[in-house]
Amino acid sequence: MRALVQFEKGEWVRFIGHLDLLRAMQRALRRSGLPVEYSQGFNPHMLVSFASPLPVGQSGLAELMDVAMAEPVTEAECIAALRSATPNGLPIRRVKIVRDDHPKLMAQLRTASYMIAFDNQENSQSLLDAIPRFLQRDSIRAVRVTKSGERPCDIRPMLHEVSVVSGLPGDVHAIAARVSFTEEQTLKPDLLIRSLAEFAEVEPPSFHVVRTGLYGERGGKPCPLIDC
Repeated sequence: MRALVQFEKGEWVRFIGHLDLLRAMQRALRRSGLPVEYSQGFNPHMLVSFASPLPVGQSGLAELMDVAMAEPVTEAECIAALRSATPNGLPIRRVKIVRDDHPKLMAQLRTASYMIAFDNQENSQSLLDAIPRFLQRDSIRAVRVTKSGERPCDIRPMLHEVSVVSGLPGDVHAIAARVSFTEEQTLKPDLLIRSLAEFAEVEPPSFHVVRTGLYGERGGKPCPLIDC
């Protein structure tokens, strides 16, 4: 059996890298006393994986960790044990127990949602005003930077939802976006903002990104990854 653990990577730990996050979660799992399964061989390690590591500097509200269990455990036991063992910056939100043959998280991942908050209100207002016209375009050409170099692409098919977020403290300007997040097509928030700024003919404002959700699909519609 496996435990899908939904947790938050909070604001004050957003600058820790993925390896540090992995070590923090491994320590928490050891402290929890849960029957975590280990690999075989000369150097056994916990069978733990993540849906998609966050870049350094980004926080996340619904991150997912997949933990193999050597013995049966209930969702209530798992969430109670983990909440008592994890640090404050990594609160546990949900736990779902699945069978060993449940599809891997990365194999199900289709889209990710973000909240992008801007620091420069003057430039950001121009971006907000440009969103309706930006989304009316049939094609939005951009250049993605990959491990193999720069690659031209059309980001319009990767844009599933973009809307203005209102009512934030201090009248902060922000947008919410749900974008493609697969091995073949991934639209990162910085490329979205650069493309939108180029369309609006303004300098890209500085911004802060929070990943708010990870989604698979069910019946052709987006579904929170933990529920797929």
